[in-house]
Amino acid sequence: MTILQLPLFTRVSCILNQCIKQCIVNVSPKNHWKIFNKHRYYAVNSKVDAQNVVSSRLPNISGFENIHLHDFIWEKVGRWSNHTALVCANTGRSYTYGQLRKACGKLATSLRKSKLLPGDTIAIVLPNIPEFAIIILAANEAGLRTTLINPVHTTYEIKRQLENADTRAIFTFPAKYTDIKACIEKNSKIKLPIIIVNDGTNASSISGTIQLNDLMRDDIEDFSISQKTEISCEDTVFLPYSSGTTGLPKGVESSHKNIVVNILQATDPTFFPGIEASEHHQDIVPLILPMYHYYGLLISLYSYLRIGAKLVCLPRFSTEEFIKLFENHRCTVLHIVPPIVQMMIYNERITSRHIESVKLTMIGAAPLGEKLITKFQSRFTNNMSITQGYGATELSPVATISSIINTSPSSCGHLVPNTQMRIVSTGDDTFGRNLGPHEVGEIYIRGPQVMKGYYKNPKATADTMDGDWYKTDDLGHYTEDGTLYLQGRLKELIKVKGYQVAPTELEEVIRYYDNVKDVAVIGVTHENYGEIPKAFVVPKSGVKINENELKEFVAKRVAKYKQLGYVQVIENIPKSASGKILRKELENL
Repeated sequence: MTILQLPLFTRVSCILNQCIKQCIVNVSPKNHWKIFNKHRYYAVNSKVDAQNVVSSRLPNISGFENIHLHDFIWEKVGRWSNHTALVCANTGRSYTYGQLRKACGKLATSLRKSKLLPGDTIAIVLPNIPEFAIIILAANEAGLRTTLINPVHTTYEIKRQLENADTRAIFTFPAKYTDIKACIEKNSKIKLPIIIVNDGTNASSISGTIQLNDLMRDDIEDFSISQKTEISCEDTVFLPYSSGTTGLPKGVESSHKNIVVNILQATDPTFFPGIEASEHHQDIVPLILPMYHYYGLLISLYSYLRIGAKLVCLPRFSTEEFIKLFENHRCTVLHIVPPIVQMMIYNERITSRHIESVKLTMIGAAPLGEKLITKFQSRFTNNMSITQGYGATELSPVATISSIINTSPSSCGHLVPNTQMRIVSTGDDTFGRNLGPHEVGEIYIRGPQVMKGYYKNPKATADTMDGDWYKTDDLGHYTEDGTLYLQGRLKELIKVKGYQVAPTELEEVIRYYDNVKDVAVIGVTHENYGEIPKAFVVPKSGVKINENELKEFVAKRVAKYKQLGYVQVIENIPKSASGKILRKELENL
């Protein structure tokens, strides 16, 4: 019996699925996934119980509780040690899997010898370069927490995160050194000099710093097994910062277990197009999305390192660099966000030829409407599948993914394994009631991928959890088969180009502007960015507000994507009796 003659089968373990997938012969790699999943669609639909709790129908994953993240990633590395693991799209410098594994082991040893102990936090402030992966995997192995920082953030933003995360050591690149030095001048918690990573610019060594290359020398021994036993799978491994539903950015504590299970959930063969490397095949995946973001780090980098793919790092995103990457590499999978979709649609220089080898494009971080999906599909007619996913940093990060078979690409798809969802009423009369199909309410998610909590912030953790259910503050509904559709947000969070912007963070910055008496910030619709921040300001008595000067004041203190698009002067900010800003009323001004 051939694979194409297989009947629908009832329940198949993930191990068997992968074996079958690898056994398909005489079919191009681009079609392996489509053929295989044709026989699995029956299992994708979610089931709804009498209490309107939606559960995944996919087989539950087990055995993830006692696996360290680094061991999970390196599980099969010996099979493809000579394959290229990482390559820089700009400079061409690269590492094979054997070189990568060796460098990570030596750096893990150096980190411990530098008196960094399990549970200590390091910070990475880097663009997408191969060394980012070396540092973060070595930190995983050494039992350290890693906090991830966007390199375009200002000293104001970086300083706050370094201090809040109790950072002990910082890895950055030459162009950011001056900013990082200013951030830690009075920070007594820093144990080591700033560690400089050569990003290919051939910058000269900086006095008083440590060079990353010196921590990975050949004469350094590999990390020992005895040191690994000190690490628990419940330990926090990543500490990214998320605005959550509201408020200032908070440290999300994700454990080894959270991340391992979510990679397994997201790489269930129903959703995942990746094929393990072999003598005759290697997936090629561009790392376009930033690795300081969970989508780029876990869905793009970690998931594909685990199967021996070749990862092409794009340090700085631009249309020119994007086109050049696809001209030089025949990429097989594409992970992008809505602004990149828009760029691809409207830039005539990008053609089907550039992505002719791509078998799947996955869109995440923000929803993409059906209109743009239709345009994208008509623009690139190369038999490429399109899927969307839904999740959050607090969910490590995936909750649902759409399948290519009989699932609307404008939906967020179905629940990944081991995951449940309920849609909860937000109405005054029915508040807290679980809703049925097609009824719009707040999305709650439960599963082993839900974060441990917010770092040093039990109140914020309690506010965002209902028992073991994570309250997303996103609005949505599901259909009878459990397909999820997003309908908007309850949350005050603004999504600019897929990035989170907390209104309260911008409000805090604006309050330092001398002429402002009161302020409120909301997100307003923007054709290219999705949303953009708009500030409503009340001037102090007898003074005027110069809108451009206020924009410049904010721009000096926040990353570019957080900058104000609009400023409107009003007489007072509408607030509730308890003092809460009534942002809905501002939307009508």
